[in-house]
Amino acid sequence: MIYLFSKLAQIFGLLALCVVGILIALVFVQADIEMLAQEEQTSNWGCGTVSPNEHLLLDTVSVSDTVIVGKVLFDNNCQQCHSAGAEVIIGPGLKGILERRSMEWIVPWVQNSQKMIAAGDPYGTALYNKYNKNMMQSFELTEYEIRAIIAYVQVYREQVYLSNK
Repeated sequence: MIYLFSKLAQIFGLLALCVVGILIALVFVQADIEMLAQEEQTSNWGCGTVSPNEHLLLDTVSVSDTVIVGKVLFDNNCQQCHSAGAEVIIGPGLKGILERRSMEWIVPWVQNSQKMIAAGDPYGTALYNKYNKNMMQSFELTEYEIRAIIAYVQVYREQVYLSNK
């Protein structure tokens, strides 16, 4: 009987440790979610304000995280039709996209290019015509996610440039 109580005590002790571990993990996950939500709500977050005149610092944690997110999003949503370089697949390569268009144009274009073409956007209409009237699908991506993709494209461009030296 004492043996049974001893084993039950061990089992409950292990279960208690597991519950504590899960609670600690949930606290960290919640903190990460809150941090991402705050970053998404602010318009002036560090790595999302990418412009052609700014250089990304590859050794900063926030830029690295954003670039990693951007690569995953690019691979899952963009690479079927676009390259991160200059190569044309179905649509144009994204190399130098920030020299051609502003983020204020890119975000709504990615979210709903058909709407912009229907509204008569001259650049969007020219792209549509240039690429055989292939309609770019709409994506339910947030501004943060689109900025992450562009950050990845910018870093990809810099890495290709550095590797060709």
